[in-house]
Amino acid sequence: METRVHVLDLQIGLYVTELDRPWLDTPFLLQGFLIEQHQQLEQLREYCEYVTVDFSRSNGGINRWAGLFDIKPKSDKAAFSAPPISALLQHNPQEQERRERISLLLELRRLFAGLFQRDTATPRRSFNTQVILYDREEQVEVELPKAQAVHKSSQTFMRSFMESVRKELHPKIEEANAVVNDLVDSIVRNPNALLLLTQLKDRDQYTYSHSIDTAVYLLAFGRHLGYPVEELRKLGLAGLMLDIGKIRLPEDLLNRTGRYTPGEFMLMKTHVQHSLDILGQMDNVPLDVVDMVARHHERYDGSGYPQGLKAEEIGMFGSMAGIVDCFTALTSERTYSDAKPAHEALQLLYKWSEKYFHPALVEQFAQCIGIFHVGTLVELSTGEVGIVIGQNRVRRLKPKLMVILAPDKTSYAKPHTLDLITNPTAPNGLPISLRRELSRGAYNIDPREYFLE
Repeated sequence: METRVHVLDLQIGLYVTELDRPWLDTPFLLQGFLIEQHQQLEQLREYCEYVTVDFSRSNGGINRWAGLFDIKPKSDKAAFSAPPISALLQHNPQEQERRERISLLLELRRLFAGLFQRDTATPRRSFNTQVILYDREEQVEVELPKAQAVHKSSQTFMRSFMESVRKELHPKIEEANAVVNDLVDSIVRNPNALLLLTQLKDRDQYTYSHSIDTAVYLLAFGRHLGYPVEELRKLGLAGLMLDIGKIRLPEDLLNRTGRYTPGEFMLMKTHVQHSLDILGQMDNVPLDVVDMVARHHERYDGSGYPQGLKAEEIGMFGSMAGIVDCFTALTSERTYSDAKPAHEALQLLYKWSEKYFHPALVEQFAQCIGIFHVGTLVELSTGEVGIVIGQNRVRRLKPKLMVILAPDKTSYAKPHTLDLITNPTAPNGLPISLRRELSRGAYNIDPREYFLE
């Protein structure tokens, strides 16, 4: 049952289905969400006056909220009239959520399609209206061995590809496409397996692992945004190629530990053109891939390079590539910076949104990878310790875990999985929740021991 509610009357546990303004004008870009934090209440009160609440999807159902709100039963007349589509969807919340999600993704694509054109002499392209919601997922435990094989072959390919570029050989796109196809297949089956491997990689191989990480995150991002497989392949190829031009820059420039001088920064910026030159030596590279490589250093406020494009002018894919390239750089070990935890990198992206990155896409990227990134160590309210191995898109504070330590911090002989979306309870009957995120290496835990062969 849906009711229009003033924002001052909202409480944690209510499920919001509609706002009194467009979703893209607010931080709430998932159409339909459960209020789980006071911060959400504050943001709703900042942006809205009234919202629509679905009590049947709220915690505790209609009975819990009937005494606090004026929830009236349907009249006899309504019982004999044909129910509207919205009423039918109330009996199928999953279908309603699907429709809302598709509507949001199309609205986001229209936003970019309205301004994006390749140049002033070219008509605007129509945006892809096919939205795929990849609802069925392979178990992450089942997908992980397959993802490991794909990840390993991707590393082998990138080493070989970079060596070909160094030797001034013309690289062939066929091998790249084969690797990208395997990455896409794994991401479609379950993105969390490859995302987990990006967190478990060796930290001293930035050059080629950054390319693979970028491809993985772009693919996961594209999957989250509902792009079909043929579009995902473009995203994956662009991810591998974004920074390939850095191979043609001096090593001492790439290994700098301090700030660049103005002259050095100008030289560093030439890597974009070098990347485009390398792509130009390859046959049948999709134009969208060329666009992403050309535009991934453009910024929302126009301060980027090489063209100084702004906001939606950068294009959806170019904007996605910029966000992912920055995130993967922040979360990797570099000569001049230690790797940041995923949540810190996300906080920086939020801080830089509306200046450097499109706020709508930053929010969607955060929803894609979750508040607790796969591979993150967490402590539960029971005192147990687990590793995040999966996300829940709607309730981001309820991920799927592999529980490895008992409350006394001794290792379980056989780790077990726990999905917080099922609202599990402890032996004392209290619900199990996340207590805190743990630092990398806490309790001498190396997650690679549990996932890598």
